[in-house]
Amino acid sequence: MPPKLFTLDTHFAGVGVVPQHQTMGDSYDYDASDSVYNLSFDSLVDFTPNFNTVIVDDSAILTDFVSSAPIRNSGFIVSERVRALLADFNLPMHRFYDLPVTHRGSSVSGYSWLHLPHPDVSIPADASTLDAESTVSASCIADCALFRLYRPSRFAYCYVRSDLRQSLDSIGATGVRFGTPRLFR
Repeated sequence: MPPKLFTLDTHFAGVGVVPQHQTMGDSYDYDASDSVYNLSFDSLVDFTPNFNTVIVDDSAILTDFVSSAPIRNSGFIVSERVRALLADFNLPMHRFYDLPVTHRGSSVSGYSWLHLPHPDVSIPADASTLDAESTVSASCIADCALFRLYRPSRFAYCYVRSDLRQSLDSIGATGVRFGTPRLFR
């Protein structure tokens, strides 16, 4: 029997303003080769992204997961305690980057970008839910507690295994909500 999975969402009301991170600052060069716009959905990048500086909106509440508009939806801004918790779980190909975060004009330490590209799994566009579940169950991510699918679009979510969800709930992780996916109910 496949594991019970949930979807993970960071863009929702109740955090002051959505998304919480709306700009990298006036002087940020979004066209540069190391821009956050060049983070890949398909693989880890071969450069160190320029995250200078993540400016969390003054009206936003700082949470363990911070929603972002400027950084491509290929991962998450996470707090130090979420990063530490994730170290106890099997994750697919990923990389953490320390972030210089500013909120209300002050530096805030302890945040990271979790780059989480599409795993090495190919689900056909016309796959049924059962076929998609079988493909994932037989793939390299079958034992992963957290993974993100970008294709096909109807299955494009971040998936969280029930034990990771319970751990996130037990530490009272903020800025995240869970839903019921089409896969692995």
